[in-house]
Amino acid sequence: MLRHPKIEGIFQAAVEVFSHSGFDQAKVDEIAQKAGVAKGTIYYHFRSKEELFLGMISEGLEKLVDFVERNIQTSDDPIVQLEQVVRAQLLFFSENAKLAKIILQEAFGTKERQQEFRHHVRDYLRLIEGLLEKGQAQGVFRVANVSEMASAIFGALSVSALQKIFSLEGDALQTDQALVILSDSMVHFVLGGIKMS
Repeated sequence: MLRHPKIEGIFQAAVEVFSHSGFDQAKVDEIAQKAGVAKGTIYYHFRSKEELFLGMISEGLEKLVDFVERNIQTSDDPIVQLEQVVRAQLLFFSENAKLAKIILQEAFGTKERQQEFRHHVRDYLRLIEGLLEKGQAQGVFRVANVSEMASAIFGALSVSALQKIFSLEGDALQTDQALVILSDSMVHFVLGGIKMS
């Protein structure tokens, strides 16, 4: 996903400001200063702070899908692939903690944010649904409702990652160690519930 460097800089600055101040308190002036651009440049690309925020959510979820897709291409086994989804989502949220906090905390604010979040998370849920369906077809997974299970997996991983991000904020080494333990626990939790014996 190629992005103009100026837009990428604006998004990175927006992540910093929104994660620190929250949507309501964030100022476009501060985002422009951090991005090293004029305030008018931001308004040239985005009509409002809300549109910038929605663009950032969209960009973040696209990056999540891309990251997870790249991590599951090493195997055709749906069990291994689902394990890789669990580990990749947790790793992505850990490595992009500020973005994860924004997406998971602020995405449910306005109706537009909720719609944008649902629209973009849909691609990610389809990826998980595809693995669950493949596993069912091969007789290795038992899932009553694929769509609900995909949402449950995303939700459980998201809440678990967010809890770790908040509890270990600022301690990178401890966060990395906790991520390994959390990944193992979540793989056991997810696969234990659906894998055929």
